[in-house]
Amino acid sequence: MGKAVIVATNMLESMIVHPTPTRAEVSNIAIAVREGSDSIMLSGETAHGKFPLKAVNVMHTVSLRIEATFNIGNVFKNHMSEMYAYHATIMSNTLGTSSVVFTRSGFMAILLSHYRLLGTIFAFTDQKRTQKRLAVYQGICPIYMKFSEDAEETFRRALDLLQKQGMVKAGEEVALVQSGKQPIWRSQSTHNIQIRTV
Repeated sequence: MGKAVIVATNMLESMIVHPTPTRAEVSNIAIAVREGSDSIMLSGETAHGKFPLKAVNVMHTVSLRIEATFNIGNVFKNHMSEMYAYHATIMSNTLGTSSVVFTRSGFMAILLSHYRLLGTIFAFTDQKRTQKRLAVYQGICPIYMKFSEDAEETFRRALDLLQKQGMVKAGEEVALVQSGKQPIWRSQSTHNIQIRTV
């Protein structure tokens, strides 16, 4: 875990010339999603195919249907961070919230992505390299922002930014998640999750 997985293997090659995919192609998409790929990619189907929009719609529809069948309760949880990400995912999915993650390494955002959080994972980081790395993971919207010495001020600035950008609405609930791998506001490792109203 920790590396982004992109599957790019002519997944809908028949749709370069035909308006519908083969059963095998649909099965390949389903398997890639079920196995936990972060991204699935089209190339020739959209670059020079006759039905680029249909190909994108087929891939999108199949992906959403397969993701809806995930049972994250069966995911392996043997480390504290994984258990924390698992429970943060359950809480966010139950409440129907997006998550706002504050991270330096990107580790917690990646874990939430692998557990397939249903809402968007807004990953705030003060590291440009981490922001770039997180961009390829499923469900993560990485945002670069300098962190204040005061956690509450950073939370407020992050929520204000999301609201100004139209990513969340006033009155909406979000889960605030702090990673413990590289603590931001405390000297010792810690994990913290809160539900806040924007």
